[in-house]
Amino acid sequence: MSLRDCLNSAVQQGAINSRQAEELHNYYEARFRKKRPGMTDRQAAEAAKREVVEALRDNAREKRRQVLLTEAKRKELADFVENYRDLKGKPDKVDAVMSLMIHNGYKGTQSMAGKANAIIAMAHRQLSEVMHHFRRSRLAGTHLNKVDLPDVIRAMHGEPTRNATAKAMGKAVANLFEDLRQRFNAAGGNIPKRQDFGLTHTHSRERIRELGFTGRGKFGGRRYDMDLARRRWKEFIKPMLNVDEMTNPRTGETIGADGIDASLDYVFDSIMSDGWAHRRPEARKFGVGSVASRYQESRFLIFNDADAWLAYNEKFGNTDPIAAIFNQVNSLARDIAAMERFGPNPDASVEWLKQAVQADIGRRQSGALKVEGLKLPGISSRAIAAYRIESLWRALRGRETVIQGAAQFAGDIRNVATSAALGATGILAGLTDPFVAQAARRLAGLPVTATMHKIVGDMARFAADKGNEAALARKAVVWDDFMHTMNEQARFVDQMFGHEWSKYLVDRSLTLNGLKPLTEARKRVEATAWHDTLGGYAAKDTDWIDLPPLLQKTMEGFGFTPDEWHRMRAGVDEMGFLDPGTLYQKTGNRALAEKYAEMIIQWSERSVPAGDPRIKSFLTGMVPRGTVLGEIAEFASQFMSFGMSFTARQLEAHYVYSMLAKSGSGKVARGAYYFAAMAVPLTIGAAMYIQILNVLNGKDPEDMTSPSFWGRAFVKGGGGGLFADFVDKAENRYGQNFAQTLGGIGGAFIGDTLDLSLRTIQTIMGAEDPKAGRVAAKYVGRYTPILSSHPFTRAWYRRLFVDNLQMMVDPDADKSFKAQARKSTFWWQPGELTPRRAPDFSAVGGEQ
Repeated sequence: MSLRDCLNSAVQQGAINSRQAEELHNYYEARFRKKRPGMTDRQAAEAAKREVVEALRDNAREKRRQVLLTEAKRKELADFVENYRDLKGKPDKVDAVMSLMIHNGYKGTQSMAGKANAIIAMAHRQLSEVMHHFRRSRLAGTHLNKVDLPDVIRAMHGEPTRNATAKAMGKAVANLFEDLRQRFNAAGGNIPKRQDFGLTHTHSRERIRELGFTGRGKFGGRRYDMDLARRRWKEFIKPMLNVDEMTNPRTGETIGADGIDASLDYVFDSIMSDGWAHRRPEARKFGVGSVASRYQESRFLIFNDADAWLAYNEKFGNTDPIAAIFNQVNSLARDIAAMERFGPNPDASVEWLKQAVQADIGRRQSGALKVEGLKLPGISSRAIAAYRIESLWRALRGRETVIQGAAQFAGDIRNVATSAALGATGILAGLTDPFVAQAARRLAGLPVTATMHKIVGDMARFAADKGNEAALARKAVVWDDFMHTMNEQARFVDQMFGHEWSKYLVDRSLTLNGLKPLTEARKRVEATAWHDTLGGYAAKDTDWIDLPPLLQKTMEGFGFTPDEWHRMRAGVDEMGFLDPGTLYQKTGNRALAEKYAEMIIQWSERSVPAGDPRIKSFLTGMVPRGTVLGEIAEFASQFMSFGMSFTARQLEAHYVYSMLAKSGSGKVARGAYYFAAMAVPLTIGAAMYIQILNVLNGKDPEDMTSPSFWGRAFVKGGGGGLFADFVDKAENRYGQNFAQTLGGIGGAFIGDTLDLSLRTIQTIMGAEDPKAGRVAAKYVGRYTPILSSHPFTRAWYRRLFVDNLQMMVDPDADKSFKAQARKSTFWWQPGELTPRRAPDFSAVGGEQ
């Protein structure tokens, strides 16, 4: 029987499907052609069959390995979910599943997001010198020493270079990639090794499509000829490829000069269709598959050398080489964490867990299962559980984007509006962060000390470019600039989506107003506090039982055991610090070092809050980006998620701190103490912020004897800045009501832009609108990035430019200025080029 007959028989018996049969036959044909020279047809056929059989055995062994890994992980996950108890000691399977994805303590296990951050932190440890060499400049935010990048890429491709520094850095990156490759494979992946691999290449569909631009249509739309784009792309890339080293990933056959054209056609179709050009319709959802099979197709194209890779990346790549390096690190780390937490097919495991939770709720709804201490689930409980699990999973693994252009345009709007709205948040963070950090330390059982001088010193070193980022990176402290190489996330802002120019605008705004350097300084100070405190206990050989109860509870919340603490004590460095990097160096226990790094990183959400994906995913759900509902959800949740995340974390902390008391009155007392120790200084800090902001806006300080003033300070200090303006009035500082504010600053920007556009059109058409000029001036004063909101530019920008603009275009400008003056007292009056006097602080005590 021929191989074709065998395959047809296997299809008929259901052992394999028709596509698998075709792939096997193609593989056999490729082996046969390779063996035929020097052999008879019979000999070549027998040799090819042997290789096919061996390949099938290899595939079977790999699939069996993945099945065993999957089943072992599934049992582990099921045991955790079944035995999980919340802080009140009650079973909560929904919270258990979500805790496997991400948490910030008190869950008794490691999370996927936490493991990913820990892997990245350990990777930063290996690349600390690379990151320091290519660090970003403080003002412009561009990477330094980029002239060395080509030599680094050459070294990564195994090519000789006379640049010793670049050679060492290239070797460090290549070694890290190899380490991550092996770990990915151990978790269930199957990435083949290549000595001269270098870097994964990316393809910009937009740039490739532009090769086929043929002009504009009748209504101005761009027209493309994809055959022209295909031909030009192939002509560009073909001379750059080493066709003799490229192999068909399905058959193993060398591509060679004869097969390169057909192969490039296949690649072009895959790039431009995101893989859909070669998919056959099946009764399953595409995109939900095994993580273990990733990274193979991206290694298909093999360039002649590093220069060829650089030339292609410059022309058609999505990122610069630095971003390419760290995007690859971050991507591999997140996929490794997903597989180590959920198995080779994380999507399938999470779907299984979701259905297991729904089945459990269904049995309780029917009365077939009764759990002591739990109420009968509501009618919608199963749907709510599925929503929470799936929305969080999509938020962490990537939400779908339907219309890329619409999503990027909406992201650009949010980014531009944000760059004009967050100018003074650095001041608020500087005045309140130390108190938040002290509360987080108190909760963790760490010493509570005054850390303001440490913050100021760290920020001064940061501004002078003499910071210790590289030294701390060697201790496995994440370097944020390389954690978010695409500027896709920022404090208070949550995730950013849009074109690079708008993300850069937000990044520079946050840097220049001090929020970004302050946040990074705070994270370094808090990480050092962990290193110092645990190092002190370890140096004294403190037993687990003798650790402070709160510290024990915190460590148990991340899965630490007494035995692991005893092993950790061997990782103290010469200075008495215990950091993850030195722990790994001295003990060789990477799992333990990563668990320690995870605890430090995830706990930082409590000491330096930035926003919880649990909250964000609850608000945005599973609605794809690039849709009307998806973008509305993004606008509405842009700033809201931060305040809600902060509140949720503090409510949890309040409960944990109070529950350590044995009596009811003791619990009340501890809870009251924690609340007061947090709320009072935060309110005072926010009050100082309000007064500083008044002065920087050209106003006199407010009356601090007013209850409404302290009401606003209380809400603003507690992370509720969105609602602080509504404590004593119906409109916020921008003249928006509460409903309008729920649309976020991006929604306000759209509304104001449409209003200005409509007024402008009406004026052009001859309609008289006396407020059009005033609206235009306010628009410029409100939404000019950086200048309109930066604490040290906002007053003079408004008085010297915006007010003068209003005088030119608003016939009632003088009335407007007088109306503003009646609402507040100004030391720099609206409409005047110079201030009349210095700020009057007499009103602070209620004096008129």
